[in-house]
Amino acid sequence: MNSPLSNKQKERLKILEPKLDISIQKRDYQTAKSLIHDIQTILRPTQHFVRLFQSKNKLFELAIELNDFDFAISGLRSNLEILNERTRIYLETISLLAICYVRMQEIEKAKPYIKEVLANQTVIKSERTRQKFHSEIINRFNEEIALCGLKNMTETTFDEDEIEREVMETIQRLTDDEIFSQIGNSTPKATKDLIFMVYDYSTKQLPSNERLALPSPEQKIKDTEVGQTVFNSVKRVVYNSLCSPDSEIYKTWFNNGMQMVLSKGYIRSAVLSCLVSLGIGIKMIAVSIIALIIKFGIEVYCEKYKPIGLMEIRGQ
Repeated sequence: MNSPLSNKQKERLKILEPKLDISIQKRDYQTAKSLIHDIQTILRPTQHFVRLFQSKNKLFELAIELNDFDFAISGLRSNLEILNERTRIYLETISLLAICYVRMQEIEKAKPYIKEVLANQTVIKSERTRQKFHSEIINRFNEEIALCGLKNMTETTFDEDEIEREVMETIQRLTDDEIFSQIGNSTPKATKDLIFMVYDYSTKQLPSNERLALPSPEQKIKDTEVGQTVFNSVKRVVYNSLCSPDSEIYKTWFNNGMQMVLSKGYIRSAVLSCLVSLGIGIKMIAVSIIALIIKFGIEVYCEKYKPIGLMEIRGQ
């Protein structure tokens, strides 16, 4: 049984929790860790574990994004030692464990957690909310599988001048849907097979009415679908480079307009750098992603493709 929070503790949390959200958004890992320590000193003694673990899960998701997998796994498993299995925070925690193992390319270790989170029909009482949660989680698993499947497929070096020429040609020649299809067409069969396998496994955990409302596994590996999945998967790394108000690209766009951003090659350089960090070295995928972002424009891209943290699904 938790103890009531004092007014002073409530006021302190009103400061700390928003600061944590900002540090997570900025990927400021050390500040986020420090804030979690402060939040924990308030919530652990009063046994407000659900509220505490909601904050801690945000830190563990950032740890996954930054490839600090040991820290994430240790923290998530520590949460599970205390959490009630019949709570949403438990489902969110095991979802993050599944995502972590996928990022580590250990799909078999991820499967039991995928099964547990999707087979559960009792924790989230509202059918509509449960179906939305399942749909969002499956989409996230798909994106993570795409990243996993593309990692280290080829050498991650790019000729920027060659990329620039092909980006301009792609923008002039293809529609948005055709560019998404080009990403899918450039995605290796092994990656598509992996997407099919995990998506098929995931949807088979759902009741038939939920499963039938979703696209079939065959649909999910069509070129346009795969292209959209890959494009969405990369946003978790690309977004801050392009859309953070503190980034050079965003400041240049805001102060001088898109033409200056394009003339400096900022978008191309940022995307290529992010793809290299992910271990994705397929030239036509890089060309297509850059072309789409340029076609959308920074303002539209930043508004439409802002990544949603797993703990943010509750508020959607």
